[in-house]
Amino acid sequence: MSAALRHRTHLCTTLHALRLFPSRIAYVSSPMTEALPRKNRTRHTRAPSGRRTSITDNDIYGIFEPLSRHAQLTTKQLVAYDQRYAMKTRERLTQLFHIDGEWLSRLGQDMKFANYLTVDEMHRLGSDAAQLLIAKGIIPNAEWVFATRIGGHSNTPSRIVRLAHDHMASNIALDIEIGARADKTTQFVTHIDIIKAAPAATQMLKKPLRIPAPETFGAPKWIEPDALFGLGNRYYALEADMGTETIETIIRGKILAYREIVATCTIDDHLGIDNLTVLFVTTREPRMRSMMEELRTIARDGRTPRFAFACRPDLSNFLHAPAPVGNMFREPWERVGYDALNLTHST
Repeated sequence: MSAALRHRTHLCTTLHALRLFPSRIAYVSSPMTEALPRKNRTRHTRAPSGRRTSITDNDIYGIFEPLSRHAQLTTKQLVAYDQRYAMKTRERLTQLFHIDGEWLSRLGQDMKFANYLTVDEMHRLGSDAAQLLIAKGIIPNAEWVFATRIGGHSNTPSRIVRLAHDHMASNIALDIEIGARADKTTQFVTHIDIIKAAPAATQMLKKPLRIPAPETFGAPKWIEPDALFGLGNRYYALEADMGTETIETIIRGKILAYREIVATCTIDDHLGIDNLTVLFVTTREPRMRSMMEELRTIARDGRTPRFAFACRPDLSNFLHAPAPVGNMFREPWERVGYDALNLTHST
């Protein structure tokens, strides 16, 4: 057999083997070439393409603006908030991370979960995006804007418990906002809008949501809600509870502080609002009942309309928490001695 015929027979046999066993193709290489080493790049490493990308209004109001009010939001949360198609939002989040400039950053750049490949990405606002929001007058150029972000307490990434709490607070606040937006008859008022309308002395503070509480036995000197927002002309403070604080001391102290800042009109002087309802959300039914019983021992006649409670077991594990869809706005909140609170009735 000639050399040419032997080479042709060998080539046919090789191609036939690859068709039968395609998984082996990665192990077949030509003896005349040397495989080049592959450079691995994680999803947290930017790879700018150099192409010019225009920032759209959808990017500004669907991604950047909510991130100016929340310290970090997951892809799932931003897809739920943005009004574009889910696939478009996911693609846009990837593009905004990789394009030239500081538009988005990822929490994964600073910390790594053990199973990070299966964890929903967490996004943070980049400096260029923040400057764009300021230039357009969407957020004020004030230090307090970033000091009052919802879920902005996880400054040390290793504190996973704190991160879980912050994610829960953001999820609840977004859920209520999404529900109010769909209602179309209820205006959602952000904490930024509330502070912008507050007295000038409050706006000069680095942390204007840290409200001084009148001296009361068992209460802290100040109270800072996990989130503050308005629905029409009614205002709400949110307390997300992961079950890490004692009810008899910490939760009781918060209840006393909130009661006093309303009763003494401190909330009026500090933020310029004349009403406040406190929403407690916990992840276990027995704990919620214990919190309500504690409130019953504090409230006059064992009843009060100023506090409402909800239980969300599905938010106990932030790695598997569902996307916000507006249920926290539509579903009733339990109260002590009063009928359930319906946020849809806010005026």
